[in-house]
Amino acid sequence: MAPPNSVYLRNVSFPERRSVSLGERIAGGGAGDIHRMPDRPGEVLKVYKADKDRLLYAPKLEAMLSHKPTQSGGNLKFHQLAWPISIAETKAGAFLGFSMPEIDFDGSVSLERMLQKRMRQVTGLPEFYGYRLNAAHNLALCVASIHKRGHHIIDLKPVNCRLHAKDMLISILDCDGFSVDGGDAGRFPAHQFTPEYIAPEASGKNPESLGEAQDLFALAVIIFRLLNNGIHPFQSRLAKGLKSGTIQDMINANYYSYGLKSSKNYTPARQSVHAYFPDDFRQLFDQAFLSSSRPSAANWRDSLRGYADPSSGKLIRCDKNPDEHGHFGKGCGWCKLEDLNRSALPSTYRAKTSATPLDVHLPAGISPSLPLASLSKLRHSWALMITIVAAIFLLSVNFFETGKPSPPTQSQQSTQQPEPRPSASKLSEVQKPKPPRLTTIDKPGFIVSNANLRSGPGAEFSIILTVPKGTQVGVHAKLDRGNWFLIEVTGQNGSTNTTSRGFVHEQLVAIFD
Repeated sequence: MAPPNSVYLRNVSFPERRSVSLGERIAGGGAGDIHRMPDRPGEVLKVYKADKDRLLYAPKLEAMLSHKPTQSGGNLKFHQLAWPISIAETKAGAFLGFSMPEIDFDGSVSLERMLQKRMRQVTGLPEFYGYRLNAAHNLALCVASIHKRGHHIIDLKPVNCRLHAKDMLISILDCDGFSVDGGDAGRFPAHQFTPEYIAPEASGKNPESLGEAQDLFALAVIIFRLLNNGIHPFQSRLAKGLKSGTIQDMINANYYSYGLKSSKNYTPARQSVHAYFPDDFRQLFDQAFLSSSRPSAANWRDSLRGYADPSSGKLIRCDKNPDEHGHFGKGCGWCKLEDLNRSALPSTYRAKTSATPLDVHLPAGISPSLPLASLSKLRHSWALMITIVAAIFLLSVNFFETGKPSPPTQSQQSTQQPEPRPSASKLSEVQKPKPPRLTTIDKPGFIVSNANLRSGPGAEFSIILTVPKGTQVGVHAKLDRGNWFLIEVTGQNGSTNTTSRGFVHEQLVAIFD
């Protein structure tokens, strides 16, 4: 059923309905579309598409209006939650959807972008370690307010969180998908969660049966990744004879190798700096991943607050690289990591580098959401420089695949980079294929630019699908004589998880070591 040109809104503040115009559609998904409302700036309207979804969500939205969590913020640019404000109905009173605060997407990015250094560089986010501590604190602050009201997120993951880059504030999206405490009306369950953030005890269960413990596991995973440059806490190197599988398989097998007690069967990723975390962080992570009695969001909030507050002196700027590195008094793990990476390079590629000063500093004071107003300086000369570097990187990838720096067409700019035409010799290889010789890698990674997943290691092979930039993948092997990786991509088709395996050029993949 198509939405009408105007809808009627009501909430607990004004039970008498108010007519508003339905504006342009600005986003949408499988369940509903998001529209602007010209009569109500700062709000948007979600209209469910199917009658079955309207029947499912109508009572849940009524309960959400009456059981709203306490939030900080509340201006037109920042809201911690996209929580319902009003119920939307037809003139006859039929449920259509709900209005909610408009999250500032132009001034925010996916929290996924803050996890890994290369993503931060491309996006223009600050590199100083204190910013990641602030983002972690503000996420825990938001989750704690949701739990205090009795609600559970269940599908808590970085892509459902928007990071407001100016001051590291967090907004959580898709609130109608939460598990909601409706008081006398009972609990309204969630219906979705995402692999790599599912608690081990939830293996084989449905999201409907999960509660706060699932949120606390996912929260600890995100905080660990924020503090450890994107490394997943169950991303481990296994002894011979142990099967790795996916990250979720590692979670279900309890292969957590970053604890205070080490294991001979599984060891941390070489790029991890967890050994330099303060002891209270390490104890909280051990409790989160080795116990069913996990630290609460309030525990994380209070612990992180002391380190995120620059006046506490708990986070120390590194003498060697104070604009990027921070440590906790155990030595600078980031300097050690840079030394490790430098020593692994061939001697012809080693060069002395000096840190470029970045005029970004944490504030002297602290507020409930720990704003970092000075981040706005990045939007000027440094943002321009980072954009130029990102453009040079993308052009270099284009040159590598095409053999010449031909300008992209309009359609290529909006989708993916061009690939070389197969030569006659390549066509003969297609006619008489030989099994490629591969070296096993079995590490996680992500796609750095839109890429074609191909049925074989070469541009002459058929395209299985196009993998969007930023997608996390499993990198299984590398072609012995060539520049192609065999990767695995897990996606979702409706309610079913699907896995595709194929080849992607090495310049389009970054590997987490």
